[in-house]
Amino acid sequence: RLSTEVTRSDAHEALRLMKVATQAAATDPRTGRIDMDMIATGRAQVERQSREGLNTALKELFAERRGTRMSVSDIKRQLAEVTNMTNLTQEELSELLRTLDADGFVQYNERSQTLFVRAGVA
Repeated sequence: RLSTEVTRSDAHEALRLMKVATQAAATDPRTGRIDMDMIATGRAQVERQSREGLNTALKELFAERRGTRMSVSDIKRQLAEVTNMTNLTQEELSELLRTLDADGFVQYNERSQTLFVRAGVA
Protein backbone atom coordinates (compact mmCIF):
# COMPACT_ATOMS: atom_id res chain seq x y z
CA ARG A 1 0.00 0.00 0.00
CA LEU A 2 1.21 3.53 -0.72
CA SER A 3 0.79 6.08 2.02
CA THR A 4 2.54 9.08 3.53
CA GLU A 5 2.06 7.59 7.01
CA VAL A 6 3.61 4.47 8.47
CA THR A 7 1.25 2.51 10.67
CA ARG A 8 1.93 -0.13 13.27
CA SER A 9 0.73 -2.81 10.83
CA ASP A 10 3.20 -1.48 8.21
CA ALA A 11 6.04 -1.93 10.69
CA HIS A 12 4.86 -5.45 11.57
CA GLU A 13 4.67 -6.33 7.86
CA ALA A 14 8.19 -4.96 7.27
CA LEU A 15 9.53 -7.10 10.13
CA ARG A 16 7.69 -10.15 8.81
CA LEU A 17 9.13 -9.63 5.32
CA MET A 18 12.66 -9.25 6.74
CA LYS A 19 12.25 -12.47 8.72
CA VAL A 20 11.00 -14.38 5.67
CA ALA A 21 13.79 -13.01 3.47
CA THR A 22 16.45 -13.85 6.06
CA GLN A 23 15.06 -17.35 6.47
CA ALA A 24 15.00 -17.90 2.71
CA ALA A 25 18.56 -16.60 2.31
CA ALA A 26 19.86 -18.71 5.19
CA THR A 27 18.21 -22.00 4.23
CA ASP A 28 20.61 -24.61 2.89
CA PRO A 29 18.93 -26.01 -0.23
CA ARG A 30 20.54 -29.43 0.32
CA THR A 31 19.40 -29.94 3.89
CA GLY A 32 16.48 -27.54 4.21
CA ARG A 33 17.95 -26.35 7.52
CA ILE A 34 18.76 -22.78 8.54
CA ASP A 35 22.50 -22.16 8.08
CA MET A 36 23.70 -18.65 8.91
CA ASP A 37 26.94 -19.36 7.02
CA MET A 38 24.82 -18.95 3.88
CA ILE A 39 24.41 -15.26 4.75
CA ALA A 40 27.91 -14.69 6.12
CA THR A 41 29.90 -16.48 3.38
CA GLY A 42 27.43 -17.27 0.61
CA ARG A 43 28.11 -20.98 1.10
CA ALA A 44 26.49 -23.52 3.35
CA GLN A 45 28.60 -24.88 6.19
CA VAL A 46 28.45 -28.37 4.67
CA GLU A 47 29.59 -27.03 1.30
CA ARG A 48 32.41 -25.03 2.91
CA GLN A 49 33.62 -28.06 4.87
CA SER A 50 33.45 -30.22 1.75
CA ARG A 51 35.46 -27.63 -0.18
CA GLU A 52 38.07 -27.46 2.59
CA GLY A 53 38.35 -31.26 2.53
CA LEU A 54 38.81 -31.27 -1.24
CA ASN A 55 41.40 -28.51 -0.96
CA THR A 56 43.36 -30.55 1.59
CA ALA A 57 43.09 -33.71 -0.55
CA LEU A 58 44.39 -31.80 -3.58
CA LYS A 59 47.34 -30.42 -1.61
CA GLU A 60 48.21 -33.95 -0.42
CA LEU A 61 47.91 -35.25 -3.98
CA PHE A 62 50.17 -32.48 -5.28
CA ALA A 63 52.73 -32.89 -2.48
CA GLU A 64 53.58 -36.30 -3.95
CA ARG A 65 53.94 -34.86 -7.47
CA ARG A 66 56.13 -31.79 -7.04
CA GLY A 67 57.66 -30.51 -10.25
CA THR A 68 55.34 -32.45 -12.56
CA ARG A 69 52.72 -31.45 -15.11
CA MET A 70 49.27 -33.05 -14.83
CA SER A 71 46.08 -32.94 -16.85
CA VAL A 72 42.90 -31.81 -15.13
CA SER A 73 41.16 -35.05 -16.13
CA ASP A 74 43.89 -37.07 -14.33
CA ILE A 75 43.54 -34.86 -11.27
CA LYS A 76 39.76 -35.33 -11.26
CA ARG A 77 40.12 -39.11 -11.56
CA GLN A 78 42.76 -39.35 -8.82
CA LEU A 79 40.80 -37.02 -6.54
CA ALA A 80 37.69 -39.18 -6.99
CA GLU A 81 39.73 -42.26 -6.01
CA VAL A 82 41.05 -40.61 -2.86
CA THR A 83 37.84 -38.91 -1.73
CA ASN A 84 35.18 -41.25 -3.17
CA MET A 85 33.57 -38.09 -4.55
CA THR A 86 32.52 -38.81 -8.11
CA ASN A 87 30.01 -35.96 -8.52
CA LEU A 88 32.56 -33.12 -8.54
CA THR A 89 31.78 -30.87 -11.50
CA GLN A 90 34.40 -29.46 -13.84
CA GLU A 91 33.53 -25.92 -12.68
CA GLU A 92 33.98 -26.85 -8.99
CA LEU A 93 37.35 -28.43 -9.73
CA SER A 94 38.41 -25.43 -11.81
CA GLU A 95 37.46 -23.10 -8.95
CA LEU A 96 39.57 -25.16 -6.53
CA LEU A 97 42.51 -25.18 -8.94
CA ARG A 98 42.24 -21.41 -9.51
CA THR A 99 42.42 -20.92 -5.73
CA LEU A 100 45.50 -23.14 -5.45
CA ASP A 101 47.06 -21.24 -8.37
CA ALA A 102 46.41 -17.92 -6.62
CA ASP A 103 47.98 -19.36 -3.44
CA GLY A 104 51.09 -20.38 -5.41
CA PHE A 105 50.74 -24.16 -5.05
CA VAL A 106 50.26 -24.84 -8.74
CA GLN A 107 50.41 -23.10 -12.08
CA TYR A 108 47.01 -23.76 -13.65
CA ASN A 109 46.44 -23.33 -17.39
CA GLU A 110 42.69 -23.36 -17.83
CA ARG A 111 42.83 -23.21 -21.61
CA SER A 112 44.96 -26.34 -22.00
CA GLN A 113 43.38 -27.98 -18.93
CA THR A 114 46.78 -28.75 -17.40
CA LEU A 115 48.67 -27.63 -14.37
CA PHE A 116 52.22 -27.67 -13.15
CA VAL A 117 52.78 -28.59 -9.52
CA ARG A 118 55.31 -26.17 -8.12
CA ALA A 119 58.40 -27.64 -6.48
CA GLY A 120 57.83 -25.70 -3.24
CA VAL A 121 54.49 -27.33 -2.40
CA ALA A 122 54.62 -28.72 1.12
